[in-house]
Amino acid sequence: MFNFSASYWINVLLFLLPSVLIVLTLHEFGHAYAAYKLGDNTAKAMGRLSLNPLRHIDWVGMLSLLFFKIGWGKPVPVDFFALKSLRSGMVIVSLAGPGMNFLTAAILSPIYKLMIHSPTFLNNFSYFAILTRYIIMYSVLLGVFNLIPIPPLDGSKIIFALTKRPQRWLLDDSLNLYGMIFILALVMIPFFHFNTILNAIFQPILKLFL
Repeated sequence: MFNFSASYWINVLLFLLPSVLIVLTLHEFGHAYAAYKLGDNTAKAMGRLSLNPLRHIDWVGMLSLLFFKIGWGKPVPVDFFALKSLRSGMVIVSLAGPGMNFLTAAILSPIYKLMIHSPTFLNNFSYFAILTRYIIMYSVLLGVFNLIPIPPLDGSKIIFALTKRPQRWLLDDSLNLYGMIFILALVMIPFFHFNTILNAIFQPILKLFL
């Protein structure tokens, strides 16, 4: 549902947009860096081994996030067959994105706690405390969400790596399309209670960092 209230868009510009850009950029950089270190130069050759948010934005996904509160970034291209080991490479590269998100939350957590327990800081720099909270929150949410074992999410590739023939799944492009449709249906159709289930997993983990 569209939200055109002034307070919503102020919140978007000041907190949601910058925090999401930071979180998505670190997530995709994690994938690109892991793939590069394991022998695949695809992401580097395409300019994705970068901390520049513009390299990782999918504009349709970003607009969808702003208006419909569900969005996505531009997936990092990975040639899994170029990795030194297909199975372990799939697991490491797939975990690198969510891992970067959880690492971000872990690093910012003590900083955030120092901020909110300092009256002087809150009186003068409260914006940074709120922004840090948003970054931690979206880092944990993106990390948890991407570990769901449904294509094209990272969790699915971890499951594929454990199967007898992981290359079979990597060569089936239709899985990502059908998987994305299935995810959108889960999120948007109330019958599945997906958001409630995700929140039940997300909240306890988030409490570890806030």
